[in-house]
Amino acid sequence: MSELDTAVAVVGLAVRVPGAADAQTFWEMLADGRVSLPAALGKTDSRLLGGQIDRLAEFDAELFGVQPAHAAATDPQHRVLTELVWQALEDAGLDTQRSTDRVGVFVGSGPDTYLHTNVLSDEQVTRSLGHEQIQLGNSRDFLATALSYRLGFTGPSITVQTACSTSLVAVHQAVRSLLTYECDVAIAGGATIHPLAQPEYQYTEGGIVSPDGLCRTFTEGSQGTVPSSGAGVVVLRRATDADRTGAPARALIVGSAVNNDGADRMSMVAPSPHGQAEVIREALETAGLTAADIGLVEAHGTGTTLGDQVELSALSEVYGAADGSCALGAVKPNIGHCDTAAGVIGLIKTVLALEAGVIPPTPSQPGDGPDVQLGSARFFVPRQALPWAQDLPRRGAVSSFGLGGTNAHVLLAATAAAPTDEAPELPGVAVLSAATPDALRDQARRLADWLDGAGARTATAEVLGTLWHGRRQLRRRWAVALPADETLARDRLRTALADEVAVGGGRYAADEPSTAVLLPGQGVRLAGVGTGVGAADPEFAADLAELRQVVFKAGGPDLRSADGWPTDDPRLLDTAVVQPMLFTLGLAALRLLERRGVRPQVLLGHSVGELTAATHAGVFSLADGAAAVVRRGRLMAEAPSGTMMAIRADETTARELCDGLAIDVSGLNGPDNTVLGGDADAIAELERRCRERSVSATRLATSHAFHSRAMGRAAESFTDFLRTVPLAKPDLRVVSNLTGEELTPDQATDPGYWGRQLRGTVRLDDALGTLLRHGPTAVVGLHRGRTMTNLARQSARRLAVSPLITDLLGAQGQDEAAACEETLAQLWTVGCPVRLAVARPRRRTGLPGYPFAATRHWVDALARESVSVRPATSPDTPENPENPQLPPAEGEPDDAIPAVVTGVWQRTFGGAPLQPDDNFFALGGTSLQAAHLITVVNDELLLDARLQDLYEHSSLRGFITRIAQIAAERDDEELLRLLDELEAENGSADHE
Repeated sequence: MSELDTAVAVVGLAVRVPGAADAQTFWEMLADGRVSLPAALGKTDSRLLGGQIDRLAEFDAELFGVQPAHAAATDPQHRVLTELVWQALEDAGLDTQRSTDRVGVFVGSGPDTYLHTNVLSDEQVTRSLGHEQIQLGNSRDFLATALSYRLGFTGPSITVQTACSTSLVAVHQAVRSLLTYECDVAIAGGATIHPLAQPEYQYTEGGIVSPDGLCRTFTEGSQGTVPSSGAGVVVLRRATDADRTGAPARALIVGSAVNNDGADRMSMVAPSPHGQAEVIREALETAGLTAADIGLVEAHGTGTTLGDQVELSALSEVYGAADGSCALGAVKPNIGHCDTAAGVIGLIKTVLALEAGVIPPTPSQPGDGPDVQLGSARFFVPRQALPWAQDLPRRGAVSSFGLGGTNAHVLLAATAAAPTDEAPELPGVAVLSAATPDALRDQARRLADWLDGAGARTATAEVLGTLWHGRRQLRRRWAVALPADETLARDRLRTALADEVAVGGGRYAADEPSTAVLLPGQGVRLAGVGTGVGAADPEFAADLAELRQVVFKAGGPDLRSADGWPTDDPRLLDTAVVQPMLFTLGLAALRLLERRGVRPQVLLGHSVGELTAATHAGVFSLADGAAAVVRRGRLMAEAPSGTMMAIRADETTARELCDGLAIDVSGLNGPDNTVLGGDADAIAELERRCRERSVSATRLATSHAFHSRAMGRAAESFTDFLRTVPLAKPDLRVVSNLTGEELTPDQATDPGYWGRQLRGTVRLDDALGTLLRHGPTAVVGLHRGRTMTNLARQSARRLAVSPLITDLLGAQGQDEAAACEETLAQLWTVGCPVRLAVARPRRRTGLPGYPFAATRHWVDALARESVSVRPATSPDTPENPENPQLPPAEGEPDDAIPAVVTGVWQRTFGGAPLQPDDNFFALGGTSLQAAHLITVVNDELLLDARLQDLYEHSSLRGFITRIAQIAAERDDEELLRLLDELEAENGSADHE
């Protein structure tokens, strides 16, 4: 068995400590030997101050689906861990939402101080939210499970609590869970956050805290530690899975152990050198390593005299007798003691050191004495950053010892160098997504800056791969397809990002996206169509070749060389050739869409395009559909020649102009866009009449008058042919040219329908209206001609709807393959489940992380006012967000009830002022909140409303009206009874 078989890879991490809000800044601080404690920064004002992190009170509630009022009442430790988990997954390049991995969570936190000093001291908050809701956001019981709920994890979700060793014990538990296949990805860490902008502490002689605000581990000046806020998270997976899943390891955990000191010590809070030495030995045994294999030990290192002596004794007993040197490090002199988060922060420091090949210093500080006796000549405390010497084993160990005696020791090894092979080839698609338009613009700005800064040497394909595979896909989206050339791709990406920063905000991805497809008929240019996509997409080329063979077997034209036909090739004007070509191109394009994840819900084909749609929908088998199109094209080609004209007039006007002429209405493309067909002499007369009435008229380049009386015999023969063909009900919605409505099963299976469809008027305008009324998220034209999509845009404007309307292959003159990727990218932005052709990155790419909203969510200690919530989004909103004045609508009560009910709702959710039509459940209300809200409303208005009243009247306006009805139905006798009960309860309470 190799070391990798039992190793666990650290594939991602995130940290937030005093002086550093990300891993890169943290490492720079460590490597430089900087101390971020207030005492070292001259910020103490003679007070003893602990360390504090940034973003103490801020939280991106909208990103995580947390209501503002609940965000404010949630322990900052829960909130910080939520954001760190997000950052760590981004660092790992893992989108757990799109994978089938079971993700486990193992975390712990400090005491629930915020609950007692802030939340419970605010009577209005406790009354508005209720005990159960408050506990969900503050109790450690729900720390891990809330993370799994917010981020959709389905593996074990376990809160670990062992005092100072909590987070390293959590790492150990996560490793065990991975190796026993309880989960595939494990998140481990912890947080201790002191809920004060500047936490103070008191020094007591003989205690564990420092008298001067500095921590001096392993020196004669050591007098204690400094309490600090801090948090850290690592993302782990089995080493054998890491490279295969595209999440390369930053370091490997090769062994770990946990034990307890037991009773063999002076007291429960006293450390035991025997227990610490035993946990180190056990970790080495699980890894199959010896003490000589370890080159760096990141010690617990609190800086207390007793603690350091006991730890050095244990280290000396196990590591001291081995050969070679071993560095001793401790992060607490840099940032203080982060309590439950201390272990994972030490682990993160060691991972970064192994990754960089640098041993960071333990900083020298004013007041340091000489190093204490380290217990072994092998040990040294680095006082400046040192390269990891070749004779120093590239393995590290991390210790964390909890008050109460639970000890943890974890062993780490460096990984092999990242692969240097070339990045995947372009073209590709760059994508961004966020919860809000502002966050999307911030992402674009950060990425643009990074491309010109830290990421200047990173291959664009690696950037695209990380953005697509390594980021969760949110509701506001932006995407751009890039050319194959690296320089052109980089320039295009910069330009597109600059445009997004200036005027963007992305598109909104629909919850349940649907796609409609437009299939063209004759009249579009066919020369070379499909060649660009076929060259870039072998599967498309294979589909097209197969479909052309099916057409040929059905007696149709030989289309195998069609890709090379010139624009003036006469075959491109032959109806018997063109219709089968449209059939093969349409079906190949539909297959391409479905292969890339987009299955249309509605199909609309123009003329022969309806047969293509019907074949895709299962009305015809592939062979029968090809035979039908071949026969149809041949029959129409054999019909008498004729002429077609498009005029700028409605159907009524068009028929008046044609009165007495052998001309038919062939197509209705819009309210004032009518296509007419007849013989050449009749069309010439029509042209003259149009000039007389100043009606715009344009002759079309056709050899026949399609969809006119000239097609009568062809329609009859086609109907006879279809009587020999089995027809089935469609399994997709198809819109009829003949009726402009959805094709019914009876019509689809009636041979006579298809004969009438060949001969009758193409009611395209009506059909487009029907298609758009189905509410598609996107409408895709499957060609390079934009006639149908332009008509769809006009129809959408008239109907006041705004789906994405696009052409799969772009416009004439565009690169087909690039246009196809751009169309697919735009489909993704509106929520379609597109599988973009973006290769996985081959190495870790440290792109800028998500720009969390800097919104303050905080309950001020001892306050009696409202929860601190998001500011109103409009300058015109009322100053008091809890009681917006809702104007009563017709039939609404105009007494005090609206103000009372609105106030209860507002305090329940927080945030911007609620509006009359806001819905309780659309706002995120739960059954637990509903039950509490009913209780509060009943208490304040002395009513007996039921939960069902809220379920059946869930808008704010509707609920106010219902509560007013209940109040009006309440009789005086009942009110007196309620008042008596209330008075009796108050009297009983006073007596007690």
